[in-house]
Amino acid sequence: MSTVLLAYVPSATSEAALAFAIAECERRDASLLVLASERAPDPRKARGVTDHRPLEERLAETGLEHELRTVPRRDDPADDILDAIEHDPVDLVVLGIRKRTPIGKILLGSTSQRVAIESPVPVVLVKPDTFVPPTRV
Repeated sequence: MSTVLLAYVPSATSEAALAFAIAECERRDASLLVLASERAPDPRKARGVTDHRPLEERLAETGLEHELRTVPRRDDPADDILDAIEHDPVDLVVLGIRKRTPIGKILLGSTSQRVAIESPVPVVLVKPDTFVPPTRV
């Protein structure tokens, strides 16, 4: 069975990527590995551990074989993603992306850019409000 890896932090970009990853798992008859940050994406806005129970419930409702793996928030989350690709049987990586200014890209770097460049497996970058899941019949 193939595995789709999704990197998830609570955000609109991750919600779009989650919808894509679920649809892709259904299309491929694949399992889903979700790497979920244990902390909120912006420590200035929210402190403490993020509650992933709602995400786990949503994943369970899909009926997909899945694993929700909580990872500590590090300076460069690309390390966690690339480690998972190296140690798990991942066939596809799905990441949510947001628009950044050219200066923002230089100053802040880009997890998705690093993963796309260094990943030995295909990477799909999903923008919010661009993916509409297929209608089930």
